[in-house]
Amino acid sequence: MSRERRNVVLFIVSYVINNLASGVLYDTYVNYLQDVATSAATSFWAFYGYATFVAAALLLLVPKIGYKRLLVFCSAGTAAAFFAAVAAPTGAMIYLATLLALTGVQLHFIMLSPYVAAYTDSESDDGITWYTRTYYLGYVGYLLATYFGGLLVVVAFAQVAHIGFGQAQELTRFIEEMSPVLYASYLEGTRAVLLVVGAIAALSLIPVLMIREHPEDYRRKPGEDEQREALGVRLRKALHLLTSRPALAYLVYWALISFAMGLFTSYYTVYLNRVLHIDRATASLMVSVSYVAIVVFMFFTPRVVKKIGKVGTIVFTVLTSIPFMLIIANGDRFGSAVVAVVGAALFIRAGLANLSSPADSALSMDVVPRDLRPIFTAMVNFTAGIISILSGNFTGSVLFVNESGYRVAYYIAAVLYGIAALVLWFGCKGFNEREEEDSHE
Repeated sequence: MSRERRNVVLFIVSYVINNLASGVLYDTYVNYLQDVATSAATSFWAFYGYATFVAAALLLLVPKIGYKRLLVFCSAGTAAAFFAAVAAPTGAMIYLATLLALTGVQLHFIMLSPYVAAYTDSESDDGITWYTRTYYLGYVGYLLATYFGGLLVVVAFAQVAHIGFGQAQELTRFIEEMSPVLYASYLEGTRAVLLVVGAIAALSLIPVLMIREHPEDYRRKPGEDEQREALGVRLRKALHLLTSRPALAYLVYWALISFAMGLFTSYYTVYLNRVLHIDRATASLMVSVSYVAIVVFMFFTPRVVKKIGKVGTIVFTVLTSIPFMLIIANGDRFGSAVVAVVGAALFIRAGLANLSSPADSALSMDVVPRDLRPIFTAMVNFTAGIISILSGNFTGSVLFVNESGYRVAYYIAAVLYGIAALVLWFGCKGFNEREEEDSHE
């Protein structure tokens, strides 16, 4: 196995392990915040925005220090954050822990595009195939963590409270109605699960430390012009890219999607558990099953991209996910069938919305030369970070002040998804035409 391919495989292993922590972070951890730091929970997407901003800034260091050192930070920082959230779940510490955990998983995620591109440019394999492998294997870790996170919380709760699993499961349907003693046991069980996840996150250091990185992996190769080009010059070049219609359209598209995602993606189990009153274990199972859809649907990504192009794939999947978002918003209208109907809607929406993720990553790399990819990725994520902060402040200060806001979020997000799809199509359809031409060569 070549060094380049080995490095990609090791990255995927670390990515999968880190996604285990990510799955718990966006599920069990958010519910934990709902109990120990409500303001942090309702503004969780704002923390995501701050973390994205920090991660994007750190990504700018790639030309100087490479990818490996940043990956070490991702793994170690995520693990430390979980430990800190359990050790001191109050005041500034919980805010710092939340920011650190989100920065670790988000930096790992946004590094995916430039990292995979750096090691697959010389491969005979289609780049889309490598992106797809990384994404769907990462989501395997994510879905396992989402399911077992909620399940293990109920198991730990039952053990601490000395009650049966079934009774513990039923009690989690109405957490706010628990007695003080049971509530304390529930929190203790949740903390135990978070400690285990912190230890698992630390394991992602092992494949990272095995990566063999050379300076030419992240810098211009010897002999190329402007090898030691100043960061300021590269930034000016990247900013100049924004004068092009496709690059600007991609940024606007991603900004709209980021704001929309902040209204509901971090609050799936909160909505299912506290608004639709589906018990904690079942709610986590429903969300984790939806991640199975992501893995399954991604197997079809290369075929769909070949048929309708990268841009066509993204636009199609964004638009077709909207009806299922509206079904989720009206879940309580289905009575006793709420779990089946909402679960199916979550499954299909998640699969459709993420089928295009590899195409999205590939498209964002198409518009820039190799040496500007980390900077352009950082620019995209700076934009997403700012928008996510606005989205999180909106949910914390306005939308989620009333419980009905968790439902309204889906309607607002549906409108933003529609606008984003149109912006991307009319701004970047030229890249789609080139993709279609390439597929016939």
